[in-house]
Amino acid sequence: MSIVKVEIKLPEAHQAVVAFAENRMLALESLASLLRSTASDVINGLLTTEIDLFLGSPEQSDNKRNGFRERDYVLKGIGAVRVRMPTDRKRRFASNIIPKSERIDPRLSQDIAALHLGGLSTRTLSMMASRILGVEICPKTVTNSLESIADSATAWLQRPIEKPYWALMVDGTNFKVRRRGSVEREPSLVVIGIDSDQKRSILAIEPGSRDDAKSWRSVFQELKRRGLDASEVRLGIMDGLPGLESVFIDEFVHANTQRCWFHALQNVLAKTPKRLLAPMHALCLKVMYAPSRADSLAAFDAMKSAMGADATRAVSCLEKDLESLLRFFDFDKKLWHALRTTNGVERINKEFKRRTKAMETVGEMTLCKVLAFTALRIELAWQRRAVDTYQTKHLVPRLARDADVLLDGPDELQ
Repeated sequence: MSIVKVEIKLPEAHQAVVAFAENRMLALESLASLLRSTASDVINGLLTTEIDLFLGSPEQSDNKRNGFRERDYVLKGIGAVRVRMPTDRKRRFASNIIPKSERIDPRLSQDIAALHLGGLSTRTLSMMASRILGVEICPKTVTNSLESIADSATAWLQRPIEKPYWALMVDGTNFKVRRRGSVEREPSLVVIGIDSDQKRSILAIEPGSRDDAKSWRSVFQELKRRGLDASEVRLGIMDGLPGLESVFIDEFVHANTQRCWFHALQNVLAKTPKRLLAPMHALCLKVMYAPSRADSLAAFDAMKSAMGADATRAVSCLEKDLESLLRFFDFDKKLWHALRTTNGVERINKEFKRRTKAMETVGEMTLCKVLAFTALRIELAWQRRAVDTYQTKHLVPRLARDADVLLDGPDELQ
């Protein structure tokens, strides 16, 4: 549909080119003003036609025009334009072009919501809008804008699962939520899948649940209800939550479990005497980043021998989960870095905190929307790169390369 015809006469075009050469900023402002004026004229013409058609219907034979009300309307790509909203004597007219309560183009409202969920505070948005759009945006407008994307964002987390995933990364993470005048830490259960193209995807974020085996069973069953093929799942990467591994095997009978090295290291170091923390950490990394299962087992034996009776509890803590911790060796070497830990969930947690840093506190409704938006953004990044495309040299972090340096220091191991 074309309702605007633009004509540029040669003399006017010549003047405009000269104006840009003399003062480009001023010329751009004049051009923007012209565009806003033209948009205003077009909208006002449409509104006039709309009410004429409305009053021309037989049902409005007893009704007439009753002037107009001027107000600003913010149009995406144009900015604030002055519109003349027509009124009728019987107050029956409702415009479909610019609804009565609408002050901002709904497309722009979606952009505002995206910026807010991206981490910009209402104060920053108001300042930006005043400078860029020529109109201030109040906190209420930002809150209302969230509704424009709420349904689609939250629905994405409940989407049907249409392709197989061979590995699931499961972990709970805590978010600070404002509820009944207080701020409390509440767990959310997160599931990340790895598909046959070796790309990660966020399959579920269930906020407000208890982080226990029973809650996880409900999450797994819901994933299957949404279409997840349980027979394709071969591996579950998880922490040491009591009962979780058993529940996972019950729900995915063809799968094994891989314990998260990050959580395992935390548990081991918590049981290690303070004077042995550095060497214990270094030796654990040698077990974790060994080039093969045999080398890893040999590194564990060396650690056990080096620590002797000084860190029995710590060594036993690692030994009881060693089989599950080394499960990643059953898969292609390019996948090892992705299968060792549940760090993908921590990535969501960090991104969420970054985006809510300027929001001070987060209510339950906003939490769900921010989580959905954060998940979508991370998903887009993950879908651009497979987890097996990382160079082998990147598989060993700097901390692991420094393990030998750490070992040279402590006298206890000499």
